[in-house]
Amino acid sequence: MSAGSSAGQRAAALRAQAVPRGLKRRFLAAVGMDREGARLAAEARQWEAGKVGEQRTAAMLTPLGAEGWAGFYDRVIPGLDRANADYVLVSPGGRVFMPDAKMRHGRARIRVVAGRLMHGDVDEDRQIDGVLTEARFVGQTLGVPVTPLIAVHIAPVDGGGFILRGVPVVPADRLVELLRRNAGVPDPAAARTMWLRADQKLPRYVEGGGR
Repeated sequence: MSAGSSAGQRAAALRAQAVPRGLKRRFLAAVGMDREGARLAAEARQWEAGKVGEQRTAAMLTPLGAEGWAGFYDRVIPGLDRANADYVLVSPGGRVFMPDAKMRHGRARIRVVAGRLMHGDVDEDRQIDGVLTEARFVGQTLGVPVTPLIAVHIAPVDGGGFILRGVPVVPADRLVELLRRNAGVPDPAAARTMWLRADQKLPRYVEGGGR
């Protein structure tokens, strides 16, 4: 399964649900008052933006394959209900990283206010908690520390990037540079062991079914 597949599947399902069915919904849609349809369509747009962000990030990560990195996309996170890892990367040194791509409009900056992640005046701090939790569960599954990162598309990031509660938050175009700097000393045996473990213990995610 390629990057963004599960987000695309979720968006398509929401689009289908947004189509008015039944006399009442069709009437409300005709007079511009189908609030449920509007909610579903708005949620679908968020998932569609997520799909684009994941695909852009995957394209940025492609050169790492020639440098000995392994990438796994849309993988189940054991122990977290309906959660999936957009990317799990294993470096040539056997280190494990989990970048999380975020598409945010450029009318406001990504910044830290009073210790919380903000996009302009919108509180985004749940994103930090989310990636920390996902990395912890994947780390427990693989038996190694896992480093989460947040890569932001479009919106500018204060200072060209910062670390909040141990999570690097960087503009997407700095992600590959950051990964290369933290890849560790090459260790082909350790890297191969970790590739195999990740592929075995993190099944492919299927929207609606988990696996």
